[in-house]
Amino acid sequence: MLENIKQLLIPQSRERYGIYPNVLKEVFSQLSKGVQIYIYFTISKLLLTLIFLGEALKCELSESHSTATTLILHCIFLLYHEFKYKMELENIEKLSQIQQVLEQEGMNLEQIPDRQSFNKLMMTVKKSIFSQCPDLNRESKYLNFLAQVIIIRFFILMLNSPFNFNMFQYFQETCDANLLNVMFIMVLSMFLEFIFLYCLLVVIVIALPLLCCLSIYRKGKQLYSIRKLKKYLESIPPHKYTGLDDAWMKEDKICCICMQEYVHNENILQLPCSGQHQFHESCVRNWFDVSNSCPICRQQLG
Repeated sequence: MLENIKQLLIPQSRERYGIYPNVLKEVFSQLSKGVQIYIYFTISKLLLTLIFLGEALKCELSESHSTATTLILHCIFLLYHEFKYKMELENIEKLSQIQQVLEQEGMNLEQIPDRQSFNKLMMTVKKSIFSQCPDLNRESKYLNFLAQVIIIRFFILMLNSPFNFNMFQYFQETCDANLLNVMFIMVLSMFLEFIFLYCLLVVIVIALPLLCCLSIYRKGKQLYSIRKLKKYLESIPPHKYTGLDDAWMKEDKICCICMQEYVHNENILQLPCSGQHQFHESCVRNWFDVSNSCPICRQQLG
């Protein structure tokens, strides 16, 4: 019994998986070390919560005690789940099946790939282990749900507590302040595990509609500026090109939009930008159907 517990608590080295190809040795070793770190972290959370809950029991029973108890139960179930996952990483038969599947897919298991491909392979192996053990997958969903319940309960508890801008002294006026401060750090760590899910939810529910509204507003503002500019340009009389050295001609005798030389009696429009650039009247009016800036200097004219 003690030998089995010792085996579960000590991370397995790469050499431990000597019967497998080089890539799988590294994958199984990294997964084992990751589980090991998570087990130590969960044991630390469990012990700290138990210590500070015992200290807080001298206070009047409150919602903080029930939340701490729920957190302790979550840590116990999580340890059971991680120990079971660790045992699956020691199951030679299931790991051999994963090796066969990967080899059938034509994957090179002798040469360690680049970091991105290696991480992708780790996720594939982890999903394969979970798919071979439905209990792990089901337990993981229950634990995630329980963690979210704890997070929501704790934030509700914070709303009902005296407010203090110093987060480390947020609960200083309560009898069980030490327990609550320790739980705050633990719940924050749990929240960080779900932060990508919450960020995705925020993007979908809040950010995406705001971005759509902002895009519509900017497009409407641009169209309004274009209409306003076109109306303003209609009040500017065009010049008639005579082919001579006209005083108003400030540039080469070519339209930079259509790249055609000016022809006698063509209408030339001079823009009110800093360079007073000139173009065919028809070309520049078509240009301002889609933009409100000068085609050459890009100065905004709307």
